[in-house]
Amino acid sequence: MMRWIGWLLAAGGWIAPAVVLAAGVATVQAGDRTLTVSFDGPDARVDVGGIGQGYLLMRDGKLYSVMRAAGRPLVMDGGAMARLLGGGASQPAPDMIRSLTSLQPTGARETVAGRAGAVYTVSYRDEQGRDRSGRGVLSKQPEVRELTRALGRMAVLLQAAAGQPADGARQVLDALEEKGLGLLAYEQQFRVQRLAATPPAPGSLDLPAPPTQLPPELGQFLQGLSRQ
Repeated sequence: MMRWIGWLLAAGGWIAPAVVLAAGVATVQAGDRTLTVSFDGPDARVDVGGIGQGYLLMRDGKLYSVMRAAGRPLVMDGGAMARLLGGGASQPAPDMIRSLTSLQPTGARETVAGRAGAVYTVSYRDEQGRDRSGRGVLSKQPEVRELTRALGRMAVLLQAAAGQPADGARQVLDALEEKGLGLLAYEQQFRVQRLAATPPAPGSLDLPAPPTQLPPELGQFLQGLSRQ
């Protein structure tokens, strides 16, 4: 599920927060998915295009899955949902990063979503021990950095629930943070299409209902879908 942000999977708690946390709303193309990402400081929400009845919400360092049932919002622990759908620990994709080799500027510039960025070559070793490299567009703008942090924090919570290691991705995030950079684009996996440095709509990052346990019959249904 989180492969679209491959080498950003370990953002989470390893990224030191900025003194001033930015807020914004972004549209992101992540593989074949279109995401709407709303973020304000440590809280964030991801709506996935084509899924009108549910979204992921991060509040106070916890991840929740929100959907509607019988016309009412149903809020569940996001980690529990990931464990349920994954059926326990899962194996990382073979092309995911195991260790970062280098993060080097090429000298080229590129504008993404109306924001100027610098093109970098990201060299790394994947989970099968093969040397790989990719092209990323990085920016120092606060809202871009905060978008990267928000997606990374959400992703690492899901990765932890799935029992997947993320040491190599942690190295990438550490390198980005050290250089004061955020991600605008990476190969065909990730690209910011629009980014507005304005706060999300009031209430959009609030829990719409108290968290609840997943009903057993719904859990069985979702497990069946995940195996198809």
